[in-house]
Amino acid sequence: MFDDLFNNLKGFIDSKIQEVGNDLQKRFGVPEPAEPFVLIRRFTSADSTVTKGGIAIVGESWQIEAYDDNNQLLLTSTDPLRNVILFEVAEPNVQECVFACQFNAKALDTEKPINVSLGLCRPGKWGGRTTTSWATGVSPTLDFKRYEARAHFKKEVDAAKVQISVQFESSGILQIRDIELLQAPVKSQS
Repeated sequence: MFDDLFNNLKGFIDSKIQEVGNDLQKRFGVPEPAEPFVLIRRFTSADSTVTKGGIAIVGESWQIEAYDDNNQLLLTSTDPLRNVILFEVAEPNVQECVFACQFNAKALDTEKPINVSLGLCRPGKWGGRTTTSWATGVSPTLDFKRYEARAHFKKEVDAAKVQISVQFESSGILQIRDIELLQAPVKSQS
């Protein structure tokens, strides 16, 4: 009897957690594209990156490195060990769309996945910049794999820049190539 009550309560709680997760996904997630993605920009090793230091060209790839110097601070920070802005492009001339950043990458000599982000950077209220980004993690591997990060864009008063960046949570090396920025209209919510 108690097992049945427990299982019923557990099932009820699980369903409510799933409902909350679905609601959060609708509010803060990236909507589905209404049509296939269209290529708007392809980046090659001939393109100059925004961040200059610690990036080398190896064949057709960018090799980005981050090292932890093991300085222990008394304060705990949520900032990444290293943030590298690869590319920035102007926002599109549409009211709303879904962006996709597709790329091939491999992570080496790292304890944690290296995040590649697709974000929207806007001027902040007090002169700074605010960035909203969506990331995908590249786990350690010896071979290049295909990845994708998606972002939801809505035009606002302040113009945004679309940013492709890399965040290291621990020491490591990321090799990345074949970076493409794509866009598609947003599927209407019914």
